Amino acid sequence: MIDAPWPSLTLYADPAGEIDPYDQINAPLFRGEEAFAPEVMGWRRWSKPSPEPRLDTVFEKLLLDSIVREKPAVTGMVEALTDKVAASVSSPPLLIAILRAGVPVGALLARSLQRRFGAKVPLAALSLFDGLGWDVAALSAALANHPGRPIVFVDGWTSGGGVARELRRSYERWISAGYPDFTNEEGPHLAVLCDPLGVAHFSAVQADRFVPSSLFTAPETLGFSRGFAAANGGMFRVYRFPNHLLRPSYIEAWMAEGETVAKTTGESLPAPPSPSPPPGWRLHVNEVVRALINRSPREVLLRESEAEATHSLAPVLHLCRLRGVPISYDRQEVAAWGAVAAARMQD
Repeated sequence: MIDAPWPSLTLYADPAGEIDPYDQINAPLFRGEEAFAPEVMGWRRWSKPSPEPRLDTVFEKLLLDSIVREKPAVTGMVEALTDKVAASVSSPPLLIAILRAGVPVGALLARSLQRRFGAKVPLAALSLFDGLGWDVAALSAALANHPGRPIVFVDGWTSGGGVARELRRSYERWISAGYPDFTNEEGPHLAVLCDPLGVAHFSAVQADRFVPSSLFTAPETLGFSRGFAAANGGMFRVYRFPNHLLRPSYIEAWMAEGETVAKTTGESLPAPPSPSPPPGWRLHVNEVVRALINRSPREVLLRESEAEATHSLAPVLHLCRLRGVPISYDRQEVAAWGAVAAARMQD
């Protein structure tokens, strides 16, 4: 078992031993850009976990400040999401967080739902990968441990709809393989905070909005790596990280109670149709942040002015500096794409 620092979280993954992600001797254990070459398919693309950047004390302060600043908005979004999820089920559900972005949102959503139902709402976590699907062994174990509960998958946000699409494909393979239908023939339901293109079943806002948990790294907030696939199938694996790398202050700040802002805002309206960026771009601010952490963007474009971004996206700007990624401000094409940020991933 690998213990998780998040309240009531059960991780469904196979322990692969403890490593220090910042020790250069372990660098070959993490995937690089070569994993995303077109010819690398199936489990081989996901046979190593994503890398982990070492961040500094300036980033830590900026992130904590950002969590506090965004707390009212995040709390409001969680309550709006709770309204929708609670209205869709007749009894306390099992929340299944998609590693890793689904864990912080799932923890807040589970707490809020528990208040609504007056009963425990368990939170599980498992891996899901594009083209590979959900971890069948992990999901089977989670369902066996919580029989009869409605199931809601949780992620942080959507962008191009990859997770929603892979959930549907995984469900189709699950049913075709003869596994029991845990969805009452409705298919899997996905809950997220931000859903710019309207691809999730439940969302708080249909807009691109910065969520500070997008900046959480696994050593600091999970204590274990993102999952990775084994060649022989079976449950996806994770590496345990040393406890001294955890930053309890991040989780404490994220889970702290906060005032709720009004749930009905302009951001709750569906985003108007917008043109798409050319191939090779990562769209929407939280996806851009994940690219900065896990991959190597060539540049980042922001809709806001430098003065505005220095206030609202301070830890993101610092992350760009740490990663040596140039930033361009006041980009009208990003606004036309219906986004706060975009990252160029390829030349």
